[in-house]
Amino acid sequence: MVIGAAIALGAGGLGGVGAGAGGAATESVGAANVSVARVTQSRQAARKGRADDAWRGLNLRRTRQAAEPAINCVVNSYGRVQDFFRHNPCKSLDRTLFTLADPTGNTFVVSVSWVRMRQRNDVGKLKRLIDVDGTGSVTQLGAGLLREQGVRFTGTPFRSRPRPGMLVVAEGAVVSGRPDPQLFSLVVDVAAELPG
Repeated sequence: MVIGAAIALGAGGLGGVGAGAGGAATESVGAANVSVARVTQSRQAARKGRADDAWRGLNLRRTRQAAEPAINCVVNSYGRVQDFFRHNPCKSLDRTLFTLADPTGNTFVVSVSWVRMRQRNDVGKLKRLIDVDGTGSVTQLGAGLLREQGVRFTGTPFRSRPRPGMLVVAEGAVVSGRPDPQLFSLVVDVAAELPG
């Protein structure tokens, strides 16, 4: 099963922002430094659909990836978000799960879902609902298998980004180690830039 292979694990660690050589602002990632310019390049690569380039720009490497299209958002969601889809059916749902590793061996998964809505105005309604903690979400690809391995999506870090007719939902979960929360949040934010 593709999902099972993708969950054979891998990523992350970022410190704070400071002045690097020559006074340029840098973001410390594990033992390496990532400049603000590289973060910007990572975001640009993600917007162009070049996920691996985005991860490399953050000193991460993808160890696994799984993807799966779906049509039924009701079956692939939970909580009040699932109720929303019962009354406002989605047009399609694509989900990807990235397993990432940082240079020090921390690993985490990043789930990205692209929810295409039938009605454009439903995108804003879905975003307002899904952004509230405790209202449910789109079920992450492989969530059941990950749970069996002790990996939990807690809602932090989380990012939703609206696009015309679509909502991109990204969320991360630690697999092993202690990834820095700033890097973890940054990676999820960059993942939400992926075009699907």
